[in-house]
Amino acid sequence: MPVGPKPYDPSKPIDLGGEPGVTPAEQHRAEQLVRDTLRDLPKYANQSVAYAAGYRSIGDGPFTGYDHWVNWAYVNDGRILDSQHVESLVYRNDGGHWTLVSAMYMLPFGTRFTDAPDVGGALTQWHVHNNLCLADNPSDPLQKVVTGLVDPDSDCPPGTTKAGSSPMLHVWIVANRCGPFAPLEGVEAGQPPPGQTPLCDTGHGSTS
Repeated sequence: MPVGPKPYDPSKPIDLGGEPGVTPAEQHRAEQLVRDTLRDLPKYANQSVAYAAGYRSIGDGPFTGYDHWVNWAYVNDGRILDSQHVESLVYRNDGGHWTLVSAMYMLPFGTRFTDAPDVGGALTQWHVHNNLCLADNPSDPLQKVVTGLVDPDSDCPPGTTKAGSSPMLHVWIVANRCGPFAPLEGVEAGQPPPGQTPLCDTGHGSTS
């Protein structure tokens, strides 16, 4: 009898089996990316360590409860899905304390969905954030901050750029109700490929 998906528990051996249509190779790649991320990301639990490594907040934490820290030098360094050179760290506001909860792997600038590698088939979904505008921080060359949303023509004001028009992929190091590859806040965060709905893998999601 087929065995259904098990809830994702980062404290236990990673098992992402039971997803219909996912090949053994896709399952293996997805599980390995989760294992690598769980191994390498926790060193940035302290934001001072992340800062020393070149990561900077984009300033979205006070508005969303999730603070993205990006190392912009990693975005175009040629390393793809490298857990030792994660492009972005995501911290969640837990009662005034910022908890590291997810990696956000980012593809190089100018990349399209059609360029994104297949990590885990139906287990994984790339997304973009093409409605946010960023501006350089003149006092810190390593930082870009969110300044607002695109205008009705999907353009950003002069002096700013779109935050994330290249594909990104989250890997959670804590349990999530929509599984280990959930977009931020589970669903409706970022834009998935055309014709797709935001991924919510309830089969591997946490019920707590």
